[in-house]
Amino acid sequence: MKDEKLWRYARLSRIWARTLVVVGVMVFAVGLSLQVGRSASSTWSGVATAFASLIVSIPIFFFLLRGWMGNGGLPSSRLGDASAEPASPRRLEASTRNWRTWTLGLGAALFISSVLILGFLVGTLGGGGIAEGVVAGVLVAWGLVTANDVRRLERIEIEQSRTYFAACRRPVSVGSVLIYRTTRPDSRTGA
Repeated sequence: MKDEKLWRYARLSRIWARTLVVVGVMVFAVGLSLQVGRSASSTWSGVATAFASLIVSIPIFFFLLRGWMGNGGLPSSRLGDASAEPASPRRLEASTRNWRTWTLGLGAALFISSVLILGFLVGTLGGGGIAEGVVAGVLVAWGLVTANDVRRLERIEIEQSRTYFAACRRPVSVGSVLIYRTTRPDSRTGA
């Protein structure tokens, strides 16, 4: 494909995990701001309910998502589909500018979509803090599950002396375009 770049797979996965956690916190802040303007007792009740549902949601969804996504939804589960990089043409790795653009675009898209989901749930279920805490809890738990798997992915790379990349113009659906380069154990650098 023309203009393909190599995107370091572990770095993409780490960015996804961190973005989920950061967006979860930001969505929670938006949810808390929805509580402002109500009566004082309703505001404090909504905030307390939101915090309680957040704290309960994170561990529940961490274990649910870890089990559910373990069958193919985690980054390390896609490594078996990777193929060796062809000898030619040699592709260029994504630049710092590419990474920055992708990270900002991902964060903006995830934030907007998460706020829309939150708005839909609050509009459907009503305010009060439960929907706000659960939406944020799911996002944070998803990020933590993915971050945990990124550490596994990095261990696999070291054990196999390989570096995995997504070969594409933009890193979407990266699990279907994975390639690897063989690396020497002493030449490995961090992402």
